[in-house]
Amino acid sequence: MQRFEMIQTLLGQMLGQIDDIILLADDQRHITYMNDSAVKAFGYPRDVLIGQQTRILYASNDEFERQGTRQFRTDALPPREGRVIRYRRQDGSFFYGETLGGPIKDPSSDNTFMFGLIRDVSRRVTAEHTLHRLHAITSSRQLSFNDRIDELLKLGCAHFGLPIGIFSRITDGDYVVQRACHPEDLLAPGLSFSLSDTYCDHVYKADSVQAFHHVASSEIRNHPCYSNFNLEAYIGAPVIVDGERYGTFNFSSPDPVKPFTSQDIELVRLIALWAGHEVARANDINALKEAHQALEKVAITDPLTGLYNRRHAQKVLEESITALSTSQVDQPLCVALLDFDHFKKINDNYGHDAGDLALQQLGVLAEDILLPGDTLARWGGEEFLAILPNSLLSDSATRINTLRQRMKDSVVEHAGQRLPLSLSIGLTCLAPSERATREQLIARADEAMYAAKEDGRNCLRMV
Repeated sequence: MQRFEMIQTLLGQMLGQIDDIILLADDQRHITYMNDSAVKAFGYPRDVLIGQQTRILYASNDEFERQGTRQFRTDALPPREGRVIRYRRQDGSFFYGETLGGPIKDPSSDNTFMFGLIRDVSRRVTAEHTLHRLHAITSSRQLSFNDRIDELLKLGCAHFGLPIGIFSRITDGDYVVQRACHPEDLLAPGLSFSLSDTYCDHVYKADSVQAFHHVASSEIRNHPCYSNFNLEAYIGAPVIVDGERYGTFNFSSPDPVKPFTSQDIELVRLIALWAGHEVARANDINALKEAHQALEKVAITDPLTGLYNRRHAQKVLEESITALSTSQVDQPLCVALLDFDHFKKINDNYGHDAGDLALQQLGVLAEDILLPGDTLARWGGEEFLAILPNSLLSDSATRINTLRQRMKDSVVEHAGQRLPLSLSIGLTCLAPSERATREQLIARADEAMYAAKEDGRNCLRMV
């Protein structure tokens, strides 16, 4: 009998030292024993729980009934694996416990007891949920890059229990906030700090994840960030873009937290890894867009003058005629053809380089004279087309004539000689009530331009 009592005492001491929760209950599921870990986990005094049904420990009454049907009944088979069950503490908070248990019989009395071993796996369950959410955010086609970053910051803040999240860009010792999550919205994008005044300085020096759950009791308690901002908890990872350090993804709090787990370290590393891939992808997309825009510009630009080419001018003129005919504008559409006088003589007497300078000069002058909505294009050789939408004939004539006069007065020299430059211009106008095709309108301007040639050149004629 003494030996049995000794074994009972030793067994009780052993169970009391186990970190997992251990419970014994009778066949009606009234608690008869709980170890110290159970008292600590549920928050109830031992004498309050002894004699209570285990119903009090479950997150819901339905879960209590469900487990009574599945596992905790006198004729249940021994469990092969644990089940994750949601439990409720005395303070109303919840935790997830991987539960293994079932009926055990006392051979001496033939009584049946219920045995339960519960391991708190809340962090694991939370991490799994966070990983699923991480995948949903990063794979979403509905969210923009900034939207995904914002959602990841919120996700990290919720997972780590830290209210502040920052995605940073670090260059030349400057720490610049790109996106941020802050309870008081105090961290606007573009806000800059010295890297040495942030905990991310340690991330950059280590080039790896760094985590401090209680800075005051850590080796970085003398860091400027602690004295300046009183941040007690921090976890951050470097963001790498195309093999180069870009910035950090980090979370922090003015209050200390529980020590970070290996799962926390891996999670922030994954978030930073994804951010790096996304920045690289965004850079590639921007580079492609810029290349596409450059190609588009090349496709519509005359390489010598930098003005639009004939193809683009045809498109603009067609669109302008359509806008006029569909009452999108209420002012006339004016079109002018500009032709250099005696251009062949310029090339013959001064060389083709001189002719190129003359053509380029027209583009330079037009930039200061024509309006933003006007279009000047090289139509072919030394001939140019000006499209002036939503403009009265008198106003258009003033602008085009000013351009002619400026060209005449231009001092363009080649090999020490001033080039004789002048333009013959034909101007026509299409009223909102008129109908004409692109070819008909150009033919009218061409007719007026030849009239200017016949009238002695260096003049504007209208038709």
